[in-house]
Amino acid sequence: MANPKLKERQIEIFRIVMATNSLTAAARHLGVSQPNLSIAIKRLEDQLGIALFGRIGGKLVPTQEAQLIFEEVERVHQQAEMLSDSIYSIARGNASTFRFGATPSIGMRLIPKALRRLQLAGAAGTYYCDSLPQRDIRDYLLFGRGTCVATIARIDDPVIETTAIAEAGLVCVMPADHRLAGRASISPAELSEETLISFGSTTTHGLYIDETYRRSGAVRNTAVYVHFVEAALSFVAERIGVTILDAFSAIDCATARMAAVPIANSVSVSAYVHTSRLRPRPTTVESLIMALRDVALRESNFTNGIIKPCNDP
Repeated sequence: MANPKLKERQIEIFRIVMATNSLTAAARHLGVSQPNLSIAIKRLEDQLGIALFGRIGGKLVPTQEAQLIFEEVERVHQQAEMLSDSIYSIARGNASTFRFGATPSIGMRLIPKALRRLQLAGAAGTYYCDSLPQRDIRDYLLFGRGTCVATIARIDDPVIETTAIAEAGLVCVMPADHRLAGRASISPAELSEETLISFGSTTTHGLYIDETYRRSGAVRNTAVYVHFVEAALSFVAERIGVTILDAFSAIDCATARMAAVPIANSVSVSAYVHTSRLRPRPTTVESLIMALRDVALRESNFTNGIIKPCNDP
């Protein structure tokens, strides 16, 4: 038999209990009695066939399963809020609203510079730039939550159209006064004695870095693991160690007293704009693509060709 569908009220109750970490506070927020709330939670547990909460030292403690469910509930809740904003925007007749997504590598440097170019060119309208993890890109496009996504992640899907923006290699980012900061390039083997701040092998950055290390025959020894580019750069700024990033993420790092040195024999990392083939591609996407390529061309002059714009359609 199919699993019975969860009711919206059940999910709301679970979310509030998780957020408040207290039956008393949750009951007050929901406007129900605590005994009725306890009954509702017990019914949800019976329906799912798992325990969601336990008590340790008199405190309500969510189980591991509850934590995982809560992550999914919050993700869907955020998407529902985005959808609500879009609907109200359309209802107000704001046809010039342009909503798009970006993953951190492109969103931190290239996107702000591209939007500045559009602004200087007189492009009017309201922009919504959503920061996305790679796993959400497909749903974001297929369900129409945004018009396009700028990212370094490849997407292999027949209903997603991909436009290449630029190519770049990997760079080692370090404090500006680091002993290697003046080098023209660095091999992975030369970083063996450094405290490496890096990414897991299943992440987009991790895959690119591991392939570059394989090319050189070196072994990657990561001392500090991070999930986000911003964290890696923050740790370098605090002189904890060095990190390896795509050159897009390292744009303007000198302003934070850091240096970016190219990794020798690096794999090529591409910046893309993905759109859905199921929907018309508005002119605003073309404008964004042109602006991103213009920025990449400008940065190519500053990075001695580490970043190269792609002009293919």
